[in-house]
Amino acid sequence: MYRSVFSIFFLLLWCTGSYAFEFRVTPEEIRPGDIFLLTIQSGHPETVEAEFLKKNILFSRSGTDELIALVPVDVNTRPGKYTISVHDQENKQSASVTVKPYAFKSIKLTLPKGKVTLSPESQKRVEKEYILQKNIWKKKTDRAWQGQFVVPLDTEVSTEFGVKRIMNEKKTSVHRGMDFRGKTGTPVKAVNEGTVVLSADLFYGGNTLVVDHGMGLYSVYMHLSGFNVAHGNKVEKGQIVAFVGSSGRATGPHLHLSIKLDGTSVNPDSLFKLQL
Repeated sequence: MYRSVFSIFFLLLWCTGSYAFEFRVTPEEIRPGDIFLLTIQSGHPETVEAEFLKKNILFSRSGTDELIALVPVDVNTRPGKYTISVHDQENKQSASVTVKPYAFKSIKLTLPKGKVTLSPESQKRVEKEYILQKNIWKKKTDRAWQGQFVVPLDTEVSTEFGVKRIMNEKKTSVHRGMDFRGKTGTPVKAVNEGTVVLSADLFYGGNTLVVDHGMGLYSVYMHLSGFNVAHGNKVEKGQIVAFVGSSGRATGPHLHLSIKLDGTSVNPDSLFKLQL
């Protein structure tokens, strides 16, 4: 009896083309500025769509019936529980990710006036470079990254993501990257596969390298003393792409690493911790 009922239910499900899907969020609790991973198993992955904070999520196929997406959470996101909505042609489900309260550190810095208050010429340069980079973040290419991300330097982190910096007792900025200690000339490794889309001398970042990893994900390496790759080059995970320096607005040799995802600066450490 029960077997007959189950067989009829399965037959109806098959005939109507109604396929359920499963999805999971990893991790379910994050800090402001983190990345989380969304994984979906579906018989019809081409029909699946998802939304988070009123923005559509961009997926990549990982296997026959699996979709994956890296989702950014801005550092200014308030603590709370936020909904992720997923649907296909037949079904709709939702889950949540919790943004936990986190008190970022504050540090005071004393810098030369010219590195804090910009001249009209420097201001024009900064604005031009801002537009240049903003146009890069808009581009979304196919996924190039594969598996776990690796750190660019095997050294201590001197300044964490999200630290509030008070410069000359006046100007406050949020550190939207990670600073790694390193001597001038120390080799810098690519965090994953990708394509070099920028290698230039910028006002703030000095010698700056940008690698496109696909799906709106970019790694940015700043204050370099030199490059080991050029614009348009394909790079492999762990490949030496540049060298530590102190170019741009830097008080000493180190590597500043930023991660951009869908135009949002996110915590690189949260990306390194994801099991991919």
